[in-house]
Amino acid sequence: MKFIPMTLHYLRYSPKQFLDKLERSPFDTFDLYMSAPQLNPFDYALGDLLQLDKEIRRRGLKVYAITPENCTYPCNFATQNRETRESSLRYYQRAIDTAEYLECPNVQISIGFGYFDAPRQEAWDNTRESLRQLAEYSARKGVTLFLEECKDTTTQVLNTSEDIAQMLRELGMPNVLGMVDTDQMTFAGQSLDDYFRSLGSKLGYVHFNDRGHTVPGHGSFPMKQYYEDLRRLNYQGVCCFELTDRQYYIDPDKAVDQCIDWLVANTEEWKDYRP
Repeated sequence: MKFIPMTLHYLRYSPKQFLDKLERSPFDTFDLYMSAPQLNPFDYALGDLLQLDKEIRRRGLKVYAITPENCTYPCNFATQNRETRESSLRYYQRAIDTAEYLECPNVQISIGFGYFDAPRQEAWDNTRESLRQLAEYSARKGVTLFLEECKDTTTQVLNTSEDIAQMLRELGMPNVLGMVDTDQMTFAGQSLDDYFRSLGSKLGYVHFNDRGHTVPGHGSFPMKQYYEDLRRLNYQGVCCFELTDRQYYIDPDKAVDQCIDWLVANTEEWKDYRP
C-alpha cells in the first residue's frame, strides 16, 4: 500500500511551492490538483505545461493521478443541459490530454448531478453516455479513469459503492475503475468492506481523509481502523491525502508534515521512517 499527497491544499501558492516541498519530503509521487491559476484546464498556456513537466522531472517526481477541479467550476456531465454537458466533456478531455503528456496514468472523475426535480434515470443515462465517450478517448491515450461517488447533497447519481458498481457494469469499459473517499463513504453510512464487496478488483484508488477532508487524526473518523481494514482486505493500491479544509491553505507544507507524522505513528509502511 502506497500513500501519496494531493496538491489541492496548495491552490493559493505557485506550483514551485508544492514541488519544492515534495522534493524535500519522502514522497516521490503525487496527485496533481488541476485548477486555475496553477494550471487552468480550460485554457492554460502550452508553455506552462512544458515548464511544469520540466520541474517535475528535474526533481525526480512522478504524477500518479490528475484531479481536475470538479466542484467550483460548472463541470457536470450528468446534467440535462446539453451545452454544460458538452463543455464538461471537453474539460475532461483536456485533463486526459494533460495526463498523457505528463506520463500520468490516471485521471479522477466526479460525475456531477441532474436536476433534483427531474427523474434520476435521466441523469444516470447522461452520466453513462458521457463516461462512455471519455473512456473511449482515454483508452486511446493509455489513461485510466477513477470514478468517485459524491454525497447526496451534491448528486443523486452515485452516492454508494453499489451505485459505482452498477455504473461500471453498465459501462463495461476496462479502463474505468471505482474508488472510495473515506469522507464520502462514512457520510453514506458505508464501510470499506462494502466497497470491496461491491467493486472487488474494480476498486482502483482511495482518498484517505478524516472528517471534512482533513489530515488523519484531525477529525473524528477511526483512521487507524480504516488503515487496518485496508490491510485486512489486502489492498495493494494507492491511498491519497485529499485535504480540502481551508485550515491547510495558509501553511500547506505543515499539513504534509502532519500526514507524514500520522503515517509514522500508525502504519507498518512508515514506522521505520526517520527524517
